[in-house]
Amino acid sequence: MSLRRTAVCIICLTFAALFAVLYAISSSNLQASFSALEREEVEEEVTRATRALAGEMQGLEATVADWGMWDDTYRFVTQRDPEFLRLNVNAQSLETIRADLLLLYDAGGGLVLGRVRDPAADGLVAVPRALADEAAATRRLVAGDKDRTASGILVAGEDLWLLAVCPVLTSVREGPARGTLLMGRRLDHAAVARLSERVMLDLGVVNLQAPGVAPRLADVAAALGRAGRPLLVPEGDARVKGFALLRDWAGRPAMLLSVTMERRIFAQERIAQRNNVVFLLVAGLAFGLAMLYLLEQRILSRVARLRGQIGELGADSSGQRRTFIAGNDEIADLSKAINAMLAALDQAHGRYAMATRAARVGVWELWKDSGAYYVDPEFLALLGYDADAGMPPGLDAWLAHVHPEDRERVRGELAAWTAGDAQEYVGEQRMLASDGGVRWILVRGKAVRDASGRVARFVGTNTDVSELKQAEESVRELTGALIKAQETERARIARDLHDNVAQDLSAAKIASQTLLDGVLLPAPAVEGRFHALTEMLSRAIRAVREISYDLRPPDLEYLGLVQALQRLCDDFSKTSGLPVDFAASGMEGVAVPQDVAINVYRVAQEALGNVRRHAGARQATMRLVESYPRLILRVKDDGRGFDVAEGLARAGRTRRMGLAGMRERVGLFGGTLRIVSEPGKGCLLAAEVVYAGEARHGNETDTDR
Repeated sequence: MSLRRTAVCIICLTFAALFAVLYAISSSNLQASFSALEREEVEEEVTRATRALAGEMQGLEATVADWGMWDDTYRFVTQRDPEFLRLNVNAQSLETIRADLLLLYDAGGGLVLGRVRDPAADGLVAVPRALADEAAATRRLVAGDKDRTASGILVAGEDLWLLAVCPVLTSVREGPARGTLLMGRRLDHAAVARLSERVMLDLGVVNLQAPGVAPRLADVAAALGRAGRPLLVPEGDARVKGFALLRDWAGRPAMLLSVTMERRIFAQERIAQRNNVVFLLVAGLAFGLAMLYLLEQRILSRVARLRGQIGELGADSSGQRRTFIAGNDEIADLSKAINAMLAALDQAHGRYAMATRAARVGVWELWKDSGAYYVDPEFLALLGYDADAGMPPGLDAWLAHVHPEDRERVRGELAAWTAGDAQEYVGEQRMLASDGGVRWILVRGKAVRDASGRVARFVGTNTDVSELKQAEESVRELTGALIKAQETERARIARDLHDNVAQDLSAAKIASQTLLDGVLLPAPAVEGRFHALTEMLSRAIRAVREISYDLRPPDLEYLGLVQALQRLCDDFSKTSGLPVDFAASGMEGVAVPQDVAINVYRVAQEALGNVRRHAGARQATMRLVESYPRLILRVKDDGRGFDVAEGLARAGRTRRMGLAGMRERVGLFGGTLRIVSEPGKGCLLAAEVVYAGEARHGNETDTDR
């Protein structure tokens, strides 16, 4: 991504984050403010509707007081005057006072008169017994107070009533009270519609004591009972309902009074939110464009100019061009730093050229996708090729200079490395110089990954190690000669010990045994001393023969390698008490040269010695296998095992020559030495030597697993 795109993305992300934060804060404040206003409006309207309903009950109280504190009513309770009923208790008079229920009780609580308006019959009918019983209980509202009137809500089945009650007195409010008068107004849909028209609100009532109340409304009633204030319930974006809880004369939840309103304040909130978004977008866009303009003028254009100058530096082969950016800021300082770096790079390049020529080292680079291959021209010059002409692109052009015997091997190794996940590569190969000579090259490589973690290219060095190879070969030849001389000297010493020292000791033993022959009755002390001398000479003879056998086992010369190894294992088992299982495979008729046989024997001898000294094993096995043209010797034990890398490093620090000696002996015949071990899992030593054909040196390895 370019720097401009990065800057635009940063500005956009910053604006987006700032917009989100500001919008969240302003939206939260606006929403809280408008929500509070809407709640306040709904609560006011619900309160107004509740007051209107309370006004209805107050009007009903005034009506019941006019009727209850009236001489005609007072007289009717005591005398049951029929004229009172004809003139006053009829449908027209109750409609005039907007009363739907009239109940009159005497002082003893007996029902004197009970009439209810029947809208279907357009007249008065007797009050149902259930309604009369429900209403009779409200007489307690004015019990003991002759001047008191009271009102409340009465729930009778599915009907809601506004009920007012007062004692029956004379017109001058004197008593004693002859009974109780109750008047009721049915709160049905028509009554609610009239009340809605009067207060200009969309009202509704719900009987909470009727069966089948919706759970949602029951939850609203419960919430109102806890809150003690009107409750607001939105119904979508267009309408909202406010609820108030009204209780009956006994204090029980009787009904829900609802006010349905349009959400005018909510609509205003939506408009304010849209205006807020537009304002923030316009302000952010203006701010972002201003920042982008200033960033372009002060930074991006100058960075682009510096980038162009750096690109021109890459195309300039003379190395004399430099960058220049005017100013006194970090970009100008960067231009100066690049110029200083270029100057230092020119010096370093000159030193690098001298160092690579002196060390015979050159760099190379291989691009994975394109297959392009670059080799340092200085290294081509070391091989005698034209450094100025360079080399044709591609790996095949380089492999054409690899020795034919190594070419396919190197090609396969490089192909496997570049196709796999290995990070590093190390290998040796022979290169053909321009004069026809052969140079040994040590190749090291490392994979370079891009930002996504994918291997994009490979870089490394070519090092001319021909002189080192010659030195190693000289050392190897010298080591081989020393080992051969050592074995020759051992054989000579073994023969001298066997032919001279052992024979002389045998003669001395025989002389000591026959020295007292013919002597009559030698002294017991003298005879004992001669016997001790004979035993001493016998032990010396055995020791000389064991030393001679260790120096040069005669079984190896006369019976062959297999019998010598069998004898070695048997003797080891007897002397150490550790059983060794030996077996040979494919050795029938195989003629092993003496120099190969003695070195294989020495490796086996040293391996068993290590088992005895370090392994702590209970048993061991030895196998000798012929796999033309190689012999494979495997020595395995079930001992304590060890960490191979740590063990080899410790052996090198303490200058122990056991493993080094085995490696040198195996390497004399182009073989390999492998050690496989882990702590607690025993140890396996595997040696392979070439016993037939031409041995190739330089292949010995150690394997740690």
